[in-house]
Amino acid sequence: MTDYNTDILIIGGGLMGASLMLALSNAGFKVLLVDKKSFSTVSDLDFDARSLALSPASKRILEMLNVWPLLHNVVTPIETIHVSEQRCFGSARLHSEADNPLGYVVEMQHINRALHQLLNPEQLIVPGQLTALDEHEGRATIKTPNGNVTVQASLIVAADGSDSYARTLCGLKTKVKDYAQCAVVANIGLARNHHNCAFERFTTTGPLALLPLTNKRAALVWAVEPKEAQRLQALDEGEFLIHLQRAFGYRLGRFIRVGERVSYPLRQVLVSEQVIGRVVFVGNAAHTLHPVAGQGFNLGLRDVAMLAQCLVKEGLNDKALALYLQSRRHDQTAITRLTDGLIELFTSQLPGLGLARAIGLIAMDNMPLLKNTLTRYARGFGGVIPDLVCGIALHPQENT
Repeated sequence: MTDYNTDILIIGGGLMGASLMLALSNAGFKVLLVDKKSFSTVSDLDFDARSLALSPASKRILEMLNVWPLLHNVVTPIETIHVSEQRCFGSARLHSEADNPLGYVVEMQHINRALHQLLNPEQLIVPGQLTALDEHEGRATIKTPNGNVTVQASLIVAADGSDSYARTLCGLKTKVKDYAQCAVVANIGLARNHHNCAFERFTTTGPLALLPLTNKRAALVWAVEPKEAQRLQALDEGEFLIHLQRAFGYRLGRFIRVGERVSYPLRQVLVSEQVIGRVVFVGNAAHTLHPVAGQGFNLGLRDVAMLAQCLVKEGLNDKALALYLQSRRHDQTAITRLTDGLIELFTSQLPGLGLARAIGLIAMDNMPLLKNTLTRYARGFGGVIPDLVCGIALHPQENT
């Protein structure tokens, strides 16, 4: 017995799944979304709220989805990016153009709230846990508080994150690269204004990023070996700030507070097939990247924009999925290689490579063509650019 018949079933109501549902909201499709948690539209004023970096391309997508007006008062623009290596003389700086920031930083609670309050409650199965999936028939079983329900769909979109259960149920293999590092994440209180500058510093223990936040705060992502991550988490506030100051320096002045520290292992996870049967994988369910360049969410949001575009253009068929894979190949490959390459370059201990890195940073700082090329990809304008990034609305389908 089938409880629901729908055109598209989205597994996962996080940033990717909710964005896709909004992108498809006026396209003429019947869409259902399932997530294991109930949604909240309430934000807390919390020093420890987690953040993510948005590229200019992501901003444009969110504008087209009517999400940005709900965020513009809570985002922090990035006007400058400073890249350096500890104990080396080279550095590079990227500067924004007038009224055109390099990116934005937003607390995840704000973007989650904005997305969820725009969703149609009648199209949600929350809370609901995926328990079975037939990728060839397009049928899913969902466990809800009121019992199991079956959903029959022409297309199932798996947007359930890096530990995708949909991926497991489909029996798909993944290519995993373990970086043998953990990311220590926390918010840092600053004694002085950050002037909207983001920092990427490659230390002897791993890359360290500090992103500007509201209220004289910065979001820290510090990649270190697992044992070092445990040690850093166990330190009291004063000792942790001393270690952080020693690794980062005083470009942001003195650090005066650290919030709750959490850590998670860093791995690159790439699914073997992004489309199998009637199931397509997007975002972290398809590709989980190292956070060094802050590209994970932005890459996934471009997946969502292009998938919606292909479905609107071609309808629910194999041609649409083939077009999607073809359109996304270059961007996904370029960003994956860029992210992994940065880690390999700045963690290698080969003799002479430290000097080469320093010279390379100086060269990039003085070579506009190279700098502009890297900036274009980091801003989300590499490969086939989705219509939503160009400000082109997705018009309702004429044929299915």
